[in-house]
Amino acid sequence: MKKEIIPVVILLVAILVPLILSMRENDGHFVYTLDDPYIHLALSENVAEGHYGINRNEFTAPSSSVLWPFLLVPFSTISFFYLSPLFLNAIFAVLTVLLLHRFFGRKGLFVTIASIFAFNLVGLVLTGMEHSLQLLLVVAIAIGASNYPTNRRVPLWLAISLVAAPLVRYECLAVSLPVLVFLFAAGEKKKALILFLVLAVLLGGYSLFLVSMDLSPMPASVNAKSAVVSDSGSIASILGNLVNSLKSFRGLVQLFMLAPLVSVFFSRKRSRIEKLLAGTAMVAVILHLVVGRSGWFHRYGVYMWAFSILISFQLYRNILEKQRIPAAILLLVLSADYLSGYTKIKDASGNIYQQQYQMRRFVHDWLQEPVAVNDLGLVSMGLDEYVLDLWGLATPAALQGASDSAWVDSAAAASGVNYAIVYRDEIPGIQHWVHVARMQIAPPLVVCVSGGVDFLAAPWASADSLRVKLYDFMETVPCGIEIDIIR
Repeated sequence: MKKEIIPVVILLVAILVPLILSMRENDGHFVYTLDDPYIHLALSENVAEGHYGINRNEFTAPSSSVLWPFLLVPFSTISFFYLSPLFLNAIFAVLTVLLLHRFFGRKGLFVTIASIFAFNLVGLVLTGMEHSLQLLLVVAIAIGASNYPTNRRVPLWLAISLVAAPLVRYECLAVSLPVLVFLFAAGEKKKALILFLVLAVLLGGYSLFLVSMDLSPMPASVNAKSAVVSDSGSIASILGNLVNSLKSFRGLVQLFMLAPLVSVFFSRKRSRIEKLLAGTAMVAVILHLVVGRSGWFHRYGVYMWAFSILISFQLYRNILEKQRIPAAILLLVLSADYLSGYTKIKDASGNIYQQQYQMRRFVHDWLQEPVAVNDLGLVSMGLDEYVLDLWGLATPAALQGASDSAWVDSAAAASGVNYAIVYRDEIPGIQHWVHVARMQIAPPLVVCVSGGVDFLAAPWASADSLRVKLYDFMETVPCGIEIDIIR
């Protein structure tokens, strides 16, 4: 068996184990570990029919990625469309492992295997999000930049990765821009400028596309989840983001990775190109700490972790190649949070099955009318009724309006919404609605931290009508879920 097959087989087995365990827990249903991938699936279904948005009568940009929903469109007509992110991510993860195996070398097998878990490849696949593709592109960029001091080439695959990565996830600008500056300073001025212009035109064109639909230049997901973006890059928001980054284990470990890079950058024994490479990685890490995020089921910071590790390995290759097993162990120790995330995959999927999947069942099969939610994905996928998103991804005005009861009432009445399924305590503007029931899921709570979701009736709607449907629905929910109907 060729050595490159070994880490691929380990990866696939590592994916299958939690996948099978979660399906056994979820009554045979495959469910991603987050609700977010279903937002992309719902958007892709509508894009396939020529509409950009969740609700057919309005344009919205709920996706965190420019490219990802469009990559799903070709699969939108197949019966098992919801599985397309799983298969695509598995392919991207395999390609990532093959790249890592080539980078670490045939004798670096243990480091490659350690990277599977240190870079959370399995967890990213099962989120169903675009992060597996993001990681593949960032790994390609790191390898391309690492090889440049030796071969002095900008291969086509590196050029494509530099442009594509920010189109997959905006935060990849923290990698692409410093590497483009690195290439410019290294003598590739024309290529670096051309790639920068292509990237600027594509991202700018997407923003103009959004503005043409009377939307914000940035997707609602980015506005909702990035304090820096929502606050227009103010100094206070940047400093606040940095403080939050350094409060987390992942942020502190990422800061720790600056030490070997700083050592190279200020070393008198290193060449100019090596110092430039180290400085590039330093800038990328700092950009991520001050603008990016970590966490949310171990997916936000993985790309920068992989980038900084690969650049550091290249800069210290002569030492680390002689200490491969200690290097692999150290990598796993520094990636302890990602290892713990692997053990929680089954429970995370179970949380989504018990909460958002059951919300979907109720809305699609019992309620069958417009509804307000704060978890948009599973409910909206394949639904013909209007969905009022009080979290603000599909209803951007809710980013500010959901705290105002008058706005909530007005938006709900205008869209024919009589009922809501939300985290009541987290949305001030809906707390005056009639509290009809609460659905509580069984622990352990991994991605649904509150564990409970509330069913509400608008002041003008019939709470009794909702109660009748909930009593019927109660008879069908899986074990471990409790529905407390308030009389």
